[in-house]
Amino acid sequence: MKKLSVFLVLVFSICLLNTADLVAAPKGTIKVGFTSQPSTFDPHRITGFPMNLHYPLVFDNLVFRDRSGKIIPKLAKSWKNLSKTTVEFKLRKGIKFSNGEDLDAHAVKYSLERIVKWKKYGFKKQSRQIGYFRSLSHVDVVDKYTVHVHSKYPDQFLISPLTSYGAIVPPKYYSSTPHKKLARKPIGSGPYVLKSWKKGEELVYVANPNYWDKRKLFAPKFKKAIVKIIPEPTTRVSALLSGELDLINQVPPQWVGKIKSNPNLDLVSAPSVRTCFVVMIIKKDSPWASAKVRKAMNYAVNKDLIVSTILKGHAKVVATNVGPTSFGYNPNLKPYPYDPELAKNLLAEAGFPNGFEVDLYVPLGRYLGGKEATEAISGMLKKVGVTANVKTPRWGTIVKKSKARWNKGNKPFWWLGCRMDMHLHSEGMYAGQVVSWASWTGFRDKFIDKLAKDARSTIDYKTREKKYQRINRILREDKAPLIFLWQNDQIHAKKKSVKWKSRPNSVVLVNEMSR
Repeated sequence: MKKLSVFLVLVFSICLLNTADLVAAPKGTIKVGFTSQPSTFDPHRITGFPMNLHYPLVFDNLVFRDRSGKIIPKLAKSWKNLSKTTVEFKLRKGIKFSNGEDLDAHAVKYSLERIVKWKKYGFKKQSRQIGYFRSLSHVDVVDKYTVHVHSKYPDQFLISPLTSYGAIVPPKYYSSTPHKKLARKPIGSGPYVLKSWKKGEELVYVANPNYWDKRKLFAPKFKKAIVKIIPEPTTRVSALLSGELDLINQVPPQWVGKIKSNPNLDLVSAPSVRTCFVVMIIKKDSPWASAKVRKAMNYAVNKDLIVSTILKGHAKVVATNVGPTSFGYNPNLKPYPYDPELAKNLLAEAGFPNGFEVDLYVPLGRYLGGKEATEAISGMLKKVGVTANVKTPRWGTIVKKSKARWNKGNKPFWWLGCRMDMHLHSEGMYAGQVVSWASWTGFRDKFIDKLAKDARSTIDYKTREKKYQRINRILREDKAPLIFLWQNDQIHAKKKSVKWKSRPNSVVLVNEMSR
């Protein structure tokens, strides 16, 4: 009898341990307010921060990042380098997409090659993600749960982009469905399924009943998630204050005090890896084709004043678009000081003593204090003779203008951009705004392109780091391809009843929320 009692105690203890590791069945509804949405739900076509708030709900990647930023296994249970140009991924077994298709090595090959071999898959234009996977040659299926990913040259940056790009999709569905439908009716293996989408208004997600990943960090806790798209900051904050929403992202600094004083709300604020700058579309005949003019613009903007007044101290001025949390950051570089007289002298030396006029765009509601900061920048530029006409369209307009930026006859322009370093790496920032093949760049320089390619393929860690630091020095001291500004804090707010912690990269994921 005594032995039986001991046995029962052991069984009960084991059950308690197992129960502690289980995630309860999703229930209830969460309502959140975001500033933006992706332009398409085809996961292999675009880049940009909004996709990182939505795609992980529907799709899974081979690898992902934990809350500390460390790369961890996701669909791949392990990976290793077989050579300088080959990586082997071992996949988890038994996973299915939400439509019932098997998730296997063929799905991985199809998904990754769909980005780099875009013509083969019927796309008229290459994916904007190509900058991250330019080295990728092809994928070999070794067996049902093993793939070999081959690159054209040693690429020490290949794994990192796979945490946010290269989502794995079901080949049968994606190869037999028109691209237009795929943009709105995605199928993945993620924690949620997209039930409906009213563009610019609302996305409704329902929990995937067969989601494979039972880890607390990733499993869905709510049966339904409603995401309201509210780019206007005051409207977004008001919806939280009224109780209509449970959580919002991108709280304007001027609303921080109001939220802190509300006993039912929590402010969630922390440093982020989002670096802001002004992108200058550098065409041959534009005044800012001269590096002297670009340097002048950096001296003309009082970043410290904007940070202390408009951003209420929720940012830090930086020397380049690569912040201190990124690999290759150069700690010896100092931000451009505010020196309007030097700015005027440089403009005169470049042949523009009376300045010039340019359209300066800022996407409505997308960035922390974006509109107010851009208007302040415009006022400062006016003092050195430059007229920057501020325009505040929605993000989709900026995307369209950016796509057509190099078209003959299109007037060059500027726009305020804030890029999230999702990959904690200089290369990730270059792929957005610096190298010629970048998605959003206004800058083309063969010398910088060559240095970036060389650094990316350098195997030795320390040597590679020094090469990136050199590139960042050249960008700061010689090229000035951007008006370097600051690195934002992330400021979000939620009801006290919602349990959620921010990530270092500012990604807000509904499946990480609970009550």
